[in-house]
Order: sequence, then C-alpha cells, then structure tokens
Amino acid sequence: MMIETIPPGTIMRGQYRIERALGSGGFGHVYLAVDLRTNQPCAVKEYLVTGASGQAQLQHEARVLSRLHHPHLPSFIDAFSERGRYYVVLSYIEGRDLTEQLRLARQHDEAIPLPVILGWLLAVCDAVQFLHSQQPPVIHRDIKPDNIRITSDGTAYLVDLGNAKAVADGARTLFFARHQGTPGYAPPEQYPGGSGTDPRSDVYALGGTLYFALTMQEPASVSARNQALQQGHSGLPSLQEQLARLLAEEKAGKSFRFEAARPTRGTRMPRHVAQLAMLPPEILQRLNAIIQRAMALKPTERYQSVAEFKAELRQVLEQLQPTRQEPPPPTAERGRAVDPHKTQPDLPQLYEDLHQARTSTPGVSCPVCQMPLASSQTGCPRCGWTSLQAPGGPARSARSGSQASQEQPQRLVLPSTRVQAAPSAPVVSDSQGQGGLTRTRRRPSPASPAPSPSTQAAQSQGWPLALPEKGLSLRTAILLTAIALAVLLLVFVFLFLIASAHSAGSLPPPLPGALLLLTLPPLPLHR
Repeated sequence: MMIETIPPGTIMRGQYRIERALGSGGFGHVYLAVDLRTNQPCAVKEYLVTGASGQAQLQHEARVLSRLHHPHLPSFIDAFSERGRYYVVLSYIEGRDLTEQLRLARQHDEAIPLPVILGWLLAVCDAVQFLHSQQPPVIHRDIKPDNIRITSDGTAYLVDLGNAKAVADGARTLFFARHQGTPGYAPPEQYPGGSGTDPRSDVYALGGTLYFALTMQEPASVSARNQALQQGHSGLPSLQEQLARLLAEEKAGKSFRFEAARPTRGTRMPRHVAQLAMLPPEILQRLNAIIQRAMALKPTERYQSVAEFKAELRQVLEQLQPTRQEPPPPTAERGRAVDPHKTQPDLPQLYEDLHQARTSTPGVSCPVCQMPLASSQTGCPRCGWTSLQAPGGPARSARSGSQASQEQPQRLVLPSTRVQAAPSAPVVSDSQGQGGLTRTRRRPSPASPAPSPSTQAAQSQGWPLALPEKGLSLRTAILLTAIALAVLLLVFVFLFLIASAHSAGSLPPPLPGALLLLTLPPLPLHR
C-alpha cells in the first residue's frame, strides 16, 4: 500500500511546517519541518496505528522518550495524533550519516583515521548504554551506519529513536513492533519467531556497524550466515580475509594492463581499508575478535552489555594512540607521503623540492663590490677583481693602482653561465714554483662592454643568460634571413621569365642556372 506524503508547506498541529520528506518505510514517512515557535528545524516521524490501545501504547512510549537527554542523542520535542496517524517530533541533527562519510572517503580516495572511527563508535556506545540504563531499559533495535549522524564539528549522534522499544515486564510494545531491523545489523532474535530483543541485540548491531566502518562491506544477514554455516563456512569473513580478498582483486585488476581486455573499475583497494594492513598484527587480530564476539548468532556468546563492548574498543584506541606519528618540528624536512597506486609523478612536490634546493644553495659574490658571480668566472666584470690560484700555494689576488688584494679567493659552486670576465687593469701575481717565488705580469684584455640592465638583473637572480652579449641579435638575424629569401625568390622569377621568353623564340638560350648563381655576390649572413 502506497502511503501518501504530506505536501510541503502543510502546518501540523498549528506549529510544525512541513518542508520536505527525508525518508520513508513501512511505518510511514520522516519529514523535515520547522518549529514555528522557535524557528528551529525538527524531524517529524509518522506511524500508522489503529485502535485505541495502539494510540495509548504509543503515548506511553512517547513519555519514555521525552525523558531521554544525552549529548549524543537527539532531543525529544513533541508527540501528537492527527489525521489518524501518530507523530513523534525530535530535534533535527544536521550532518552526514556514517555511510555517507565513508562513501565520500572512498570517492576522494581518502581514509578516515581509525582513532576517529573508534571515537565515533565510543560516542554511540555511550548513547546506547544510556538508553539501556533507563527504567525500563530502552532498546534501540536499529543501530546501523545510516542512523549515526556526524555533524560538521565531528560529533556523532545516534538518531532514529522512533524504532526504540521500552521493555516493561517482558512485554512487546508497539513502537515498530513489526520492524525487523536492517539485514546485516539485526540479530536472529529480532526476526519473527525469535526470543525477543534485549540489550545484547544492540550489541550485535554495534558489532555490525564496526565491521562496516572498517571494511566498507555490509555484514552478511542472519539467513546468509546460517546458510554459510551449513556449508562449513563462518558466514562472516574476518578482517584478514577481507584484506586478502581485496588485495587479490587489486592484483587481478593490475594484470589486465598487459592484456587486450579492459580492466574492470573499482579493483583498487580503498585507502580507508588499506590502512588496516598497516596496523600491528595484534591490534588487527583484536579488532577482529571484538567483531566476531559482538556478532555471535547466539546471544549468550556475545558481550552481555554495551559496557563490555565499549571497554574493549577503548583499549584498542589506547593501543592505537602511540602508533600515531607526531607532526615533525617546524625545522625538520617535510615531504608528502608517497602513494603506491599513483603512476604519475607528483609535480607540485617536485617543484617544491627543486625550489627548496635552489633557495638553499649558498650564493657567491665578488668580495669587493658584492656583485653575484658564476662558478666559471675568475674575476668581477664590474670592479676588476681577479682570483688567481697559484700552483702549490695559496691563492692571492691583486689589483692595479691603490687597491691591493684583501681576501682569500673562495671556491665558487653555483653552476651558472660561462660569461668570462676580464680584468680592467694589469694584474700582478706571485706564484711559488719549484725554483722559488716568481713574479709574472699579464697584459689586460680588452675591456668588455658593460652588461645591459636585463643581463645584470638575470645575473643578480642567478639565472643563466639566454643570449650571449656578442654576436648578431635575434632581430638582425631574422632580417638578414628575410633579405636572403627575397633575393633567392627574385632569382627564380628571373630565370622563369628568361625560360618563357626563350620558348617563345625571342631570346637566345639562357645561361645555365648554376653559372648564373655563381655570378651572384655572396649574401652577408654573418658578421
């Protein structure tokens, strides 16, 4: 039977304006509404009940829910009957459910850290333990990733309390009395013919939620597990088996790269699941033991309370804390983690490394005028300082006039341009040879022209020069090439005209083309 939805804009009980439908099920619909008194969003959940006894029982359940106040549970606001249906109003928790969080992590190839996952589960355990501590105890009966809402600040909430059941003298109440839970998260006793739910039923659902949060795989339903047991299998693959299966699928997908067939999509192991392989074996084994015990088909083999389940998770979280790497100090070298799945280089990282290597290289400048110098330069073109290395002795530098050598030459290490600088004055140097100290005098080379402003700027930045200071400029070379091509074109036109006239009989036979080309003057292609 199709349940008709309430149109948006409808005001219920004179207070709640329906905005849109959030979801639906066999019980009815869940609506996003606005409380006109407080102008705050709220969730309105409807139930299809008939008879006076059903209405009375729902009112009793609503009074139980109204006493529930916990930091990880939505607040109860109101409950009323209208149009032959019963409605429960709860505070609306904005955010994404756990299923959506994991889906986005897989879509963006990211991993939610395991301490964060366990922290969310511990917060939900606190809320469930609070429900079980009520008198009478309140059993949620539908704990699953879809009902765990994560807000923008990272707080986890257990929502959808409309499925809860208040246990009183062992009687079954009507809140979702026909609701059998979600396959994979509902224990055997919650299905028809079962022994009835109790706090251990929520423990089973918490174990299934932990299983999904770690593996991104839905746990098998009770019927599927029973069939697997009949065939001699556990029906609930361990974390190690899930990792082995995903690794085998990933290797099979990679083998298609060398075949003609196209590889299937989604064969790569999600990064969120791959982090399980980085855990110490004892922690992975302990997580698997917690899940297997919490999801035991027999209630007597499970954790008998949520407190026991929560204590085990907290111990695992304490073991994970030391394994988390602390951020490096600001002065330490930092780099990005290498993704083994990527086949392309990390260009931003390469650029960052090259820039860091270049900026960290010490610069060299003239000891007199502080002009930046290249490794191949033996002197400064600005002031005329020259560094001479004497064989078998220390290097000494000297200049003409009143300036004498002041500093020892330093070794230049920057690979740069090969602009040779000549001293502007005669250079006198002393060298220690085999026969003693000898004095040599060099004639100064012709003074080189002063570098252009662009060249000085390039030299100050340490960049290599694109064009030498001597020789033809690029504009001149292009102009001469264009002139040569124009002359060559005119020659071919002239030969064509002569050949045409000769064929008409008005001219003598033309000179051979090669002889005519020899009579042309050479083109000035170089200076």
